[in-house]
Amino acid sequence: MEWLMLPFLVTCLLYSGSASLLVLDYPISLYHADSRLSTVLWLRPAYCLYEQWTRETLDPSQASHWTATLLVEAKAEGSNSTYKIGQRFPVPRCSPVVDDTAAYGMGPTLVCLNDSCTKPVLPGHGYSVRFVLYNQAQCRLAATKWSQLFHTRDLPRSFRSIETDFRGASGGRVAVIVLLSITVFILLAGVWFAISNNNHRS
Repeated sequence: MEWLMLPFLVTCLLYSGSASLLVLDYPISLYHADSRLSTVLWLRPAYCLYEQWTRETLDPSQASHWTATLLVEAKAEGSNSTYKIGQRFPVPRCSPVVDDTAAYGMGPTLVCLNDSCTKPVLPGHGYSVRFVLYNQAQCRLAATKWSQLFHTRDLPRSFRSIETDFRGASGGRVAVIVLLSITVFILLAGVWFAISNNNHRS
């Protein structure tokens, strides 16, 4: 069976290099206006991407619509490191009668391209994404251009202030601060109780 896979491996070597990888000018957008969360971005499925690839590729027989899959890659603003969503998606129909394809959820965690690490999607950060088309032999057939930056929602002001107050403090320091605050509260309550008792006696 291994020799049967040899033609597919040769094809992968020929088409998966960055110099020969077909780059598609395909619009990537959020699923809808409320698709931005603090740690997740919901992307619109890649409708008609496969059909665009078949029109622009030299060899559309490399993948059928039913065997091709899509991978979503992402990189943070100001970074050259590329990550991916930890799953691949089937190719959606070009013109569905109903929107029967679930949105692509980017987050709350991204995965390194070699699956050796993970990276959290952070609040208030910008991310650009692209779609990569694969065939059944796991060869990269094409990739879209990188999208514009999509920004996750920032944390509420109350959470940001807590993060700023305790930034750089170790767990021990935080515990000491909490214990001191409780002690001061108990002392003040005791003083107030003593004063109240004296007033009642007088």
